[in-house]
Amino acid sequence: MVSDFFYPLIGGVENHIYQLSQCLIQSNHKVIVVTHAYDDRVGVRYMTSGLKVYYLPYKPFYNNTILPTVFSTIPLIRSILLREQITIVHGHSSFSTLAHETMHHAKTLGIHTVFTDHSLFGFADLSSILTNKVLQVSLVDCHHIICVSHTCKENTMLRANLKSSKVSVIPNAVDSSAFTPDTSLRPSSSDEIVIIVASRLVYRKGIDLLIGILPEILRKYPNVKFRIAGNGPKEIDIREVIEREGTEDRVVLEGAVSHDKMRDFLNSGHIFLNTSLTEAFCMAIVEAAACGLLVVSTKVGGIPEVLPSNDTQSDIMILCEANINDVFIGLCNAIDRIQIGQIPNADEWHNKIKNWYSWYWVAQNTEIVYNHIITQKSINLKERIQRYEQCGFVSGFVMSFVAIIAYLIFLFLDYNQPRHMNLIKNHFEFLANELIHDIFDYLSSSDLIQSFNHLNKRFTFLLSQRLLKIDLSHLSKTQYENLIHITPLNQISSLKISHKSTINILFRISFNLMTNLQILILSHISYIDLRYLFERKETFCIFQQLNTFKIQSTNFNGLDQERINVLKKIFSQMPNLRICQIPLMDVNDFDDLIPTCTLEQLIIDYCTMICLGKYNFYFDN
Repeated sequence: MVSDFFYPLIGGVENHIYQLSQCLIQSNHKVIVVTHAYDDRVGVRYMTSGLKVYYLPYKPFYNNTILPTVFSTIPLIRSILLREQITIVHGHSSFSTLAHETMHHAKTLGIHTVFTDHSLFGFADLSSILTNKVLQVSLVDCHHIICVSHTCKENTMLRANLKSSKVSVIPNAVDSSAFTPDTSLRPSSSDEIVIIVASRLVYRKGIDLLIGILPEILRKYPNVKFRIAGNGPKEIDIREVIEREGTEDRVVLEGAVSHDKMRDFLNSGHIFLNTSLTEAFCMAIVEAAACGLLVVSTKVGGIPEVLPSNDTQSDIMILCEANINDVFIGLCNAIDRIQIGQIPNADEWHNKIKNWYSWYWVAQNTEIVYNHIITQKSINLKERIQRYEQCGFVSGFVMSFVAIIAYLIFLFLDYNQPRHMNLIKNHFEFLANELIHDIFDYLSSSDLIQSFNHLNKRFTFLLSQRLLKIDLSHLSKTQYENLIHITPLNQISSLKISHKSTINILFRISFNLMTNLQILILSHISYIDLRYLFERKETFCIFQQLNTFKIQSTNFNGLDQERINVLKKIFSQMPNLRICQIPLMDVNDFDDLIPTCTLEQLIIDYCTMICLGKYNFYFDN
């Protein structure tokens, strides 16, 4: 996951990335987040469930996005993608410079890319034209695009000139467990009606509409109070209105409200007001509805798709046009409904939202997209240049030039620092350096415990999928006893044991539990012990599955009467044996042995010239 917008910032994109990552981790996917630095937050941090976040040492340039340079981010992004062995890069937000640059670098490495668009954008002004052209050249070679609403899909397709088959709609969701209704936190509607506003105080969020209706609502309804959460450049304008009207006690500016306190903040009100001028989805109104608030919102973008709004008393949302008069009328209707007792059933609406919007459903549909694109072939440089040429003469030429230069830089880095060296390393090698001490300040104690619990579960799951090669030949009895009870015997594929350090180790091991054992190497073990091993019923099935069996010993006693019996057992009880090593064979041993058709390699540590001739004759036949 990569975007300029992530925690500690609070917003829809930030929450989407976090919640989606958590659900994908629960499905046993490896997920990392890449974003830019926030103040002194630089380096690697771990969040809940062991989510690894790279805060790259790039400072925001404009509107919390980094300066677009393309080439300066190549070394660091390349190192992260290779070290973490990334197979899919998922960028978020059209405004994110870091997302577009990382996807560009991923395509150069042959990594599949997905992009999620969270916003609507215009077509007329210069800023929109430039942004749309950047989006077009960025998505022309992207494998798939996700939009959070059907309105957003139409907008993105027009802006980036995309085919409908390349774009999917996966709505946002809400963590219903974090937004539960609690009517005890709000005052009685007969005494006071509280209107909640929670958004960034910027022009795009329609704060001018809020400023326009504030004085009129406060004059018409003496028992109405506003609580406004958020900050931004429009905060000054709101304060001017409050001072001019003398309503400091009825309009409270709360500033930025942290995510863990948002539930109580929403439950302190009766009505949630959203005045956005453009919105692809608006998670805030879903969170408010989950808490049982009556929602009043402007009818823009994808908002009509989010909640039912047929102007009936049972509906949770009242829609209005994005102008002061219509917002005023809509808010008055909501206040009148609250005053006459037409308050939404909080528990009923919470259950509806819980069923409609689930992050697990979002993650499942995102996985479908991932599984679809991973089967597609990577786009090489020639194909990318051909696609860039379709974006226009100037932009196509510029992007082709950028792609070629980036490709040459990657070639230089591949020569200077090959991909297979120092990059793809064991992740736990870096764990000690990356557990920065202020993780304990960033997470609560319960979250910290839960995070490491999930990390241990994932580590255990990964270990359970691996076959192990175990060498017990050098262990003392005490060391063996300490190790064997934590060793998953069913995952052992190769085992080496010896009587030299641990007495009778052969009879201490539960061979019947080693269902995946393929290679068995025995050292310093007598033929008497071996015969006993072959005669044990619980080991019969294990020997049936072995493909490699080696006896490594200094005991070359040719008069050992058990040797020929053991050799017979080896060739008769191991139908899948391909490689066999034996310390000693006598010339007469071949007369009593029946060749096995699967045997490809027979290693004899000591034999005479006569025995060697017999050996060649034995295999010729």
